[in-house]
This record gives sequence, C-alpha cells and structure tokens, in this order.
Amino acid sequence: MDESSQTFRTPSVSASLTQAVLLAAARLGLSREKLLAACDLREAQLGDPDARIDFPRQERLWEEIQSSLPQQEPGLALGRALSPASFSALGYLLQSSTTLGDALESALRYQRLVGEGGQVIIEAQPESIWVAYRPLNPEQTATRARALALLGFWARQLKALLPGLQLVGCRFMHSQPQHLEEYEAAFACPLHFSASDYALGLPKSMVGAALPQANAPLRDLLRQHAEGLLARLPSASVSGRVVALLGEQLTRGEPGRAALACELGLSERTLQRRLAEEGSSYQQLLADTRRQLAERYLSEGNLPATDIAALLGYSEPSVFFRAFRHWTGLTPGEYRQRRRHSCG
Repeated sequence: MDESSQTFRTPSVSASLTQAVLLAAARLGLSREKLLAACDLREAQLGDPDARIDFPRQERLWEEIQSSLPQQEPGLALGRALSPASFSALGYLLQSSTTLGDALESALRYQRLVGEGGQVIIEAQPESIWVAYRPLNPEQTATRARALALLGFWARQLKALLPGLQLVGCRFMHSQPQHLEEYEAAFACPLHFSASDYALGLPKSMVGAALPQANAPLRDLLRQHAEGLLARLPSASVSGRVVALLGEQLTRGEPGRAALACELGLSERTLQRRLAEEGSSYQQLLADTRRQLAERYLSEGNLPATDIAALLGYSEPSVFFRAFRHWTGLTPGEYRQRRRHSCG
C-alpha cells in the first residue's frame, strides 16, 4: 500500500448523539430547522440511530448553539436539557451494568459508538477515580460549550445510576469565570480551572458499589450488540487502530512494532511519527492495553495470574508481576483481594 496516498477518516459522531443535542436545543427554545441548516444536515441523515455524522458538522452545530443561547454558559444549560433516552445502546448498557466500575469500563470501551470528538480516559488515584475527557480541537470556541454539556450530563447520569454519589472534584480546561453559581449547581464539588483536561472525580470507594438498575443478562446482550457496532466502525486515529490490534494479538505473544506497522499499511517510522502526532507511542499503548486487560481479568474472574500473564503476551510471569506492581503498587494477588473486598 502506498502510504503517501493513504488517508485517515474524518472523526464522526453517532446520529443518536446529534439527535439528542438537537432535541435539547429545541427544549431551550432554539429552532431545529435553523440548527440543521447551520451544519448542513438533513432529517434523513438522522433516522438511523447508529448512523454517523462527520464531526466537523457537529462542531458547526455547537457553534450555532453557543452563539444562539442567551445563558451565560450555554454548555451547562444544554447539558441539563439532554435526555439519556437519546443515547441509544451505550446509555442502556450503562444503566444495566452491575457496578459503577462496570459502567465506567463499558463507557471507556464503547465511547466511540457515541462520538469521536474527544478521548475518555479513566485515571486511578489513591482515593479517587477521575473520568477525564480530552476534546479534539480544544482551541475552538465551541469546544467549551460541548465539553461542559458532556460533563454536566455525565454528572447527572452518574448520580442517577448511583443515588447519593458525591463528586470529589471537577476539572475544566478554561480559566475560571467570574460567576460560579451554574457550576456549583451542576457539580456540587470542588472546582479546578485552567486544567489540562475536563474531568469528573469520583470517590474510589464507590467503584464497586452495586447499581440499583443492574441487569447482567441485558448488559451481556447489549455488550454483544455494542461489540458488533464497534467492529464495523473504522478507527479515526492510528492509536485507536493500534489498541484494537494489540487487544486481538496479545494472546499470541507481544506483537512487534514492525509487524504491527505492516498490518496498518505503514512503515515503522511512519507509525512512530503518527503516534507521536497523537501524543502517544507504541510502548505507552502497549502498557496501557496490558494494564486495562490485567485489571479486568483480575476483577472479573478467577484466572491464575500466570495464565493472565500469558494472555497479555508476557514470555515470563515474573515480567508481568513486576510490570503490574509498577502500575498499581500491588501484586496481582493483592489487587484481586482488594477488589473482592471492595465489592463485598
């Protein structure tokens, strides 16, 4: 393949997300027809909830919303008006999850089904878990409204999933505004501005808490549906494609960077450059993928740590044990014991 002529697909969002934003904007008094015209969309493009809309059109939609709403923070206003019923399979999957941690894991794995306007990352700290959002084009004026709507909606949904949940903090990329009343009403927690991302902080002790609407059979059915949708969705980034290949190939041993580049139709040097442009690297993606899979295997089943090491492509269990202690400060056995204690 001639990599000089290879093009990478424009990021996209689901039609269901676009519908949700349009419905919320209409609830706030904006004209649906005017919004559709502003982003060059037709009603026929929104009929299938699993259809995709190019992200640049979604950005134009947010620009129109931000300039048209009279509220001081249009994003927070729209976040309050968003309906969870409009988020299709992922929303129902989160509601049917067994624990808060289970819901967060599904949100992380299937985030692209909703949209590719940014990256969701779960950060574990000693006393808290941060659900971080790193938006595409953070310098765009409308990104602030888009990210605030997302964070405000997340906060509502998390509290609906687990009544009594109190956020431990919230981070924002923009500088502190003069008036904070809307922020305090939306998040009710310490607020941190001029941060490197947008994020919600959750108490780590709540991760194993059971969700009142848990339905494991329905969750498993929805996961199967989500996996099918994910498999048909091309990756908008090289890093996303690398992670997908790593998850598939690790059981056969650690895939070499050169072999992975070949599967992507790139030279090894081009792969390194493209990953660097996305703020990543092969080694970092490999470590992140292994850690996420290791934590899932240790939390969900009874596989011996030696078998988990093999599934993660390690030639020796001792190498896995050292890596896991470096990531978490715990041995695999200690991690599993803590997870069982927190869920018990």
